[in-house]
Amino acid sequence: MAPAAASPPEVVRAAQKDDYYRGGLRSAAGGTLHSLAGAKKWLEWRREIELVSDVAYFGLTTLAGYQTLGEEYVSILQVDPTQGRVPSRLRRGILVALHTVLPYLLDKALLHLEHELQADGDGTWPSRGSLAPGARGQSGTRRWMRRCTAALTEQQQGTLLRAVLVFRQGLGCLQRLHVAWFYIHGAFYHLAKRFTGITYELRRESSFQNLAVHPVPGGAQVLDGHALRSPVLLGLHHPLGRHQDGVSPLQGEVPPPEAGLPAALPLTRRREEPRSLS
Repeated sequence: MAPAAASPPEVVRAAQKDDYYRGGLRSAAGGTLHSLAGAKKWLEWRREIELVSDVAYFGLTTLAGYQTLGEEYVSILQVDPTQGRVPSRLRRGILVALHTVLPYLLDKALLHLEHELQADGDGTWPSRGSLAPGARGQSGTRRWMRRCTAALTEQQQGTLLRAVLVFRQGLGCLQRLHVAWFYIHGAFYHLAKRFTGITYELRRESSFQNLAVHPVPGGAQVLDGHALRSPVLLGLHHPLGRHQDGVSPLQGEVPPPEAGLPAALPLTRRREEPRSLS
């Protein structure tokens, strides 16, 4: 029996659940910085706090080899393009980098470039929240951009500024078109998963009958060469792995599905003896 692919509603529910927990982590980290360093530092480092929170969330789940809270909520499992193995650590690392670090770097670079072009054009600095000019504006990247834009003519700077604005708007449109394409075909919800080829399958025992799951010394298990840590790695529980004699390494003998539940014990009620009226 071929593994069952996760349906689009399950993938969307998992992504929404992950966004909910990521938002809570971001809020807690931002609130801590706000209470310790004040509102000015929080506004200045807001984007970096969000980046650290996202990297921490996916680093402790996807990168470490475990399900995210959203994936566990709907019982789905990440698989590589072969749909027969869990993604390797390298593939999971690329996924986390594309999903969290790359959008931050791209947005920050485009905003810095836009600020430099506008500053060279009219001598003013637009206010853009955490990227407002100040001490952080004197970084090496900012100085390098300033030298590059200073060598351009005013017409070239205007053309480049329009191109940056169009490119930023195009990125947002591309993301929305990708989500619409997902609702039509139901394969990849995020662009990072499309680039890495990672899809989802339902975490059912029948869905993994054709996957190589076998025990290794020390009580751990291996799924096609990837060690499964106790109690769960990417949603695979230990009962899926059996010793050759049919005994689970942790829970002993596992009854077959056709065995059913044990019969319920009859409920008895203790008879109360009549009290003497004397």
